[in-house]
Amino acid sequence: MPRASVIAKNYAKALFVAAKKNNSIDKVASELEEFRKNFNSSFAHELQNPVISKRDLERVMAEINQKLALTKITSEFFMAVARNRRLSMFPEIYSEFSYLIKKQQNVLEVEVIFASKPTKSQFDQIKALVEKKHVGKVIEIKETFDAKILGGFQVKIGSNVIDVSLKNQISNLEKQLSAAF
Repeated sequence: MPRASVIAKNYAKALFVAAKKNNSIDKVASELEEFRKNFNSSFAHELQNPVISKRDLERVMAEINQKLALTKITSEFFMAVARNRRLSMFPEIYSEFSYLIKKQQNVLEVEVIFASKPTKSQFDQIKALVEKKHVGKVIEIKETFDAKILGGFQVKIGSNVIDVSLKNQISNLEKQLSAAF
């Protein structure tokens, strides 16, 4: 998963620190999730229109905050984001906020890509290897499928990729054969 821009990281971190200080991380996270469910990028882009005054923008956000019954922290956060015309960055901010929560909870997100559905035994073996390598972490595995890898699997942990796919093995063999001639 690509990380967020510096601006989105700063907004997410500020919200995270404020929520942590007020012992309301879970409440803020659920409010952000509720907003995310109702978020529409075209609406966000319209609110960035320079013709809309900051006062009108604040009035719209106040109505949204009231309708969703947001706490003071989340409400003030959305007011600041809207006032600075950064509402279109909400998906990035939300993603980064979620990342910060998982980091605090010592959760490691792992994506395992298979060519086809693995057996439970294969999946458990991969999970055990990841847990062995990352002791003390809570492992969250996201399972995806890509027929293009032909067979085997790929494991993505952050920016690291372990590629034991058939496609990668064939590619390496082609390179070796090309170099030999």
